[in-house]
Amino acid sequence: MGKNRKKDVFRVIVPCKGYVKAYMLANYSRPDNDWPELINLSSDKTLHDYFLTLLRRGEERDDNRLKGTRYQYQVSIEITWDQFRRYGWMLTATDTAKFNAMLESRVKSMLYAYVSAFRAVGVPLMECIRLFRQRTGITEWMWDTDSIRKDLQRNMRTDTAPFRELLQKIEENVWRVLSQSGTITSQGYNHYTNEDTDI
Repeated sequence: MGKNRKKDVFRVIVPCKGYVKAYMLANYSRPDNDWPELINLSSDKTLHDYFLTLLRRGEERDDNRLKGTRYQYQVSIEITWDQFRRYGWMLTATDTAKFNAMLESRVKSMLYAYVSAFRAVGVPLMECIRLFRQRTGITEWMWDTDSIRKDLQRNMRTDTAPFRELLQKIEENVWRVLSQSGTITSQGYNHYTNEDTDI
């Protein structure tokens, strides 16, 4: 279709949840003059290949299971002319929900990992959520705090094992500083840092 890149680029408009849009823009944004929020999935082979398998040629027969499903946001995902011709240019309502579910799971995995890490060092839950919002750009409108809190209560399993090494380094540093300042003796330092001591 010519050598002009513009003519070789198509976009598939996919409805989504707000926090899914924020995730996609943070990870796959490839804006241009015409489409400032264009998404390109080619850097993520797993997601890209999955998306291509969901594309259809405008046939939504037998896809009324999700009538009434509403997403308030949307993203424009870039595809090539060859992909447009080979796979199609739209997602059915069912496949839109499947695609969203995969991305929602990724965002929730990020949330659980982030909150677990901060909770392990004693940060209160609401502060963890605030920090997560600040870092990811996921606003209250995209995913309200009450829903996040309920999701964390139902689904997050706190495993402190990945953070034990970090906590151990912090503790070692505390005892070292106290020893250097003369607050504890070298004998006390050895006692407090003894690995056989239960904590």
